[in-house]
Amino acid sequence: MTRGYEFPVVYDADFSHTDPMAVLPKGIQAEMKTDKKGSVAFRLPERAVE
Repeated sequence: MTRGYEFPVVYDADFSHTDPMAVLPKGIQAEMKTDKKGSVAFRLPERAVE
């Protein structure tokens, strides 16, 4: 399913159209680290609101 893409695909996470719903700000940088076990670390290195 992800063959040919150069970015990770995250699924079964609490954002978008789920409950509970995490809100992700639009227009700022984000960092995501994954491992082969399926763990995901997500970080927003810049502020969404000044």
